[in-house]
Amino acid sequence: MQGISGFFDKFKNTALRELNKREVIISSIFSTTKQKIDIKDINIKEGIVVIKGNQSLKSEIFLKKKLILDQINKKGIKISDIK
Repeated sequence: MQGISGFFDKFKNTALRELNKREVIISSIFSTTKQKIDIKDINIKEGIVVIKGNQSLKSEIFLKKKLILDQINKKGIKISDIK
């Protein structure tokens, strides 16, 4: 039984790390733009964050991208770009 619980713990830990990344990204965007983003509107693939949302939100994030990326990277999450 120990083998099975260890196997499922890997998935649990991976999911928690992914949720933590998304929460850090959401809080960094909110602190910079004062815009709330739902956790399901964020996709992370190979260090690139893709945000689903309206165009005005994306434009504001694009204008403040450097500041947002600096905040995210200071918190230990390696993100190279936001789209």
